[in-house]
Amino acid sequence: MAHTVAAFTLAVLSASTAHAAILRGSSNDQMRPDVVANTLVKVEEEWRMEAAKFTEGSSSEGGSFAKSCATVVSAVIQGSGGDRDVAKEYMNKVCSQKVLAGWHAQRCTALADKITGHAMLADSYANRQNFNSAKVCSSFWSVFVEAERNREAEEAKERAEKEKVRAEEEKKAADAAAEAKKKADAAAKLEAEQRAKEEATHEKEQKELTAKAEAAEAKARAAEAAERLAQKKAEAEKVQKEAQLKLAEAEEAEKEHKARLAEHDKAEEALASATKKEAAAPPAAPKEPAEKVSAEGPPPLSPAAPVNKPAAAAKAEQPPKAATSSKATEKVVKK
Repeated sequence: MAHTVAAFTLAVLSASTAHAAILRGSSNDQMRPDVVANTLVKVEEEWRMEAAKFTEGSSSEGGSFAKSCATVVSAVIQGSGGDRDVAKEYMNKVCSQKVLAGWHAQRCTALADKITGHAMLADSYANRQNFNSAKVCSSFWSVFVEAERNREAEEAKERAEKEKVRAEEEKKAADAAAEAKKKADAAAKLEAEQRAKEEATHEKEQKELTAKAEAAEAKARAAEAAERLAQKKAEAEKVQKEAQLKLAEAEEAEKEHKARLAEHDKAEEALASATKKEAAAPPAAPKEPAEKVSAEGPPPLSPAAPVNKPAAAAKAEQPPKAATSSKATEKVVKK
């Protein structure tokens, strides 16, 4: 702190040998309010830390503040040459610097008021000789500490309000997030149920389509099997009819064969009977000469006299149907 106060004092006293008019803003102004303001910021920061310790009870009243404050006040008095108006104008310029913003400007204004508004007299000489810097700093310390307490309380209040607002905003955000999550969960559940329903419907439709396809395929296979069965049945019936036809033909051929055999037997019996009658008949009359017979023609045959054919000729006249019928019958029986 001593180094900072010394810098402030040096900045204030940089024009201590100049005329007081310099402080009033002439073109030859050598007291730089901006330099003094930058230094005063650092001094106020150190005073603030000391006030915080005092408020907490960890330091005695004033401490190093009294010495540093007295040095700063004495520098202002000496720099202004004891002229109250010059000191007031100069402090106004210092406190109006941009670097002294917020509480820094407030503390600077309070210190300037204690110096130029309450402690300095109209007599410049008296101010230079009898000005009581310690008294000014003691009074300013009370103001400074009270102001710091109020500032800390105000800042604490602001922090509390900000924290409350932040907590409320966080609660609102949490409630909004919870509500959004609730809605999202409900929407997701509804979507899942809808999707499950659609999948179940689709699966059911697929099963129905598969069942229909399988039923149609089974029906087609059954129709095809029925068609093959009907075809086989028709073929079997055809074969059976053909067999029956062949059997009927065979039976007919057998009957015809038997009839031919009977006719043959009757013919042989008739031939045998005729042969016997011929053998038993009286000798025939002598034949007339051939010329006569040829000229007059053969005599008419007697209707009562049967014509006896030789046995060989009778057999030759029998048709060969009996054998054919017998072979047909044999063929049908084999089938």
